[in-house]
Amino acid sequence: MNKISSLLILSAFFYVTISIFQISAVTDALIFLLMVNNTFLAGIIFIFSLFITFTPLLGPILGIIGATFVWEWNIFLAFFLFFWPYLFGVMAWILSNKKKTTNVQEKSMDAEDAEIIEEWKR
Repeated sequence: MNKISSLLILSAFFYVTISIFQISAVTDALIFLLMVNNTFLAGIIFIFSLFITFTPLLGPILGIIGATFVWEWNIFLAFFLFFWPYLFGVMAWILSNKKKTTNVQEKSMDAEDAEIIEEWKR
């Protein structure tokens, strides 16, 4: 098996596993907040939570509520479980900005070198 395909399969496995945790936490949060005791309504809330889970900011916030109040998790672990894509996005954005600033500095150095060479040719 190719190294890329095995990494893709592993990534898909982790994505599905984390998604199951997130869907369960959002369902539990909605049941907790709406105080539902009916099995039929809990099933409808589960179907509704399938769509809410992947809504930016609303899904993670409800997931944190479900994980901390219903499952009694630590809030930092719940935050990491639900906001990890945002954390990686911020880190990638910061690293890409650092790379752009170093490229700008290198271009300015090249421009200074070109000016020195032009002065030397005169």
